[in-house]
Amino acid sequence: MNLTRLGVIVNPRAGDGQGGRAARAAVSALAPAHVLVGAGEMGADVLVGEAPIQVLEWSPRTGVERTRWLATQMAAQGVDGLLVVGGDGTLADVAWALRESASAPALIGLGAGTANVGPLLTCRAAEAAALRADSLVCEDVPGLIAGVNGRDLGLGFNDVVVDATVLATVDGAMVNVDVADKLRGLNTPRAPIPVHTSQTEIWRMRNGTKQVVASADQVHTVIVGLPDPRFYGKAIAGGALLSSMLDEPAGCLVCDHLLITVHIDVAAHAASEPVVSRYAGLAEGDTLHGRGFRAGVALCADGNPLQCLQPADVIHVRAQRRLARACRLRRADR
Repeated sequence: MNLTRLGVIVNPRAGDGQGGRAARAAVSALAPAHVLVGAGEMGADVLVGEAPIQVLEWSPRTGVERTRWLATQMAAQGVDGLLVVGGDGTLADVAWALRESASAPALIGLGAGTANVGPLLTCRAAEAAALRADSLVCEDVPGLIAGVNGRDLGLGFNDVVVDATVLATVDGAMVNVDVADKLRGLNTPRAPIPVHTSQTEIWRMRNGTKQVVASADQVHTVIVGLPDPRFYGKAIAGGALLSSMLDEPAGCLVCDHLLITVHIDVAAHAASEPVVSRYAGLAEGDTLHGRGFRAGVALCADGNPLQCLQPADVIHVRAQRRLARACRLRRADR
């Protein structure tokens, strides 16, 4: 892969701030002739002494706005690849910024976040020094488009959920944090709660036909995700296995238990069983909708809260097979 001009975006808070060293190691290993990088903590501070760099000043933008702005600027200036150091959410933010670019560069995802499980990930931060430009292969990857009240808000390449919390790294540990505070850039620990009210309804639209998936207290957790090919032959995966067999790009799981949680009370969980879930596959052209959620929960994509919800809000999620370009390591190089 030609990487003469490399864009670099660093999430300074990913992995408790360990992404900077990984970015420097990756740039040194990839050896581009020229680097475009965000000012200060967004990458420039850690790349002093590396390849000739062009610093892009993002101020007064903050948070996700500066990440997306840097991505569009780097694409417009013709970078050959875009090294993104952060978690699944940071990578999804960059993909969202590039979604309408006629010449979007391929993403080189360096996992330094909390989960690091999405398909935009090229390798983990600890493997940065082993990257080589000639070992990278670009591929189209599927993903999810999520929004509220008819307006698209973001992309997910691992999952889209409705929840009161998301996972984050705090003091080196994975914890559930409040979605409203996360939107303000704060990681405030909070216990997850059910998302439903008596008016909650989840439904799929396919070829103009409405199919109700779940309602009311059946809806403690809502997850729209991308079936893993490894589900094939694993019957315990249930509906996700069927989506894998049918080559559906995504599916929705609704459960009457909390699934996105770090801590589980073993005795309380055993007393609450059985766990009942309902599943519907999503083909391209289908749309998953939901409404009637508890006030204050949020629509989240790859760990990014997109918008806090009120009961009258209607969410939507669609699947698309080719939503972004990402780099993989050749199998022999893994």
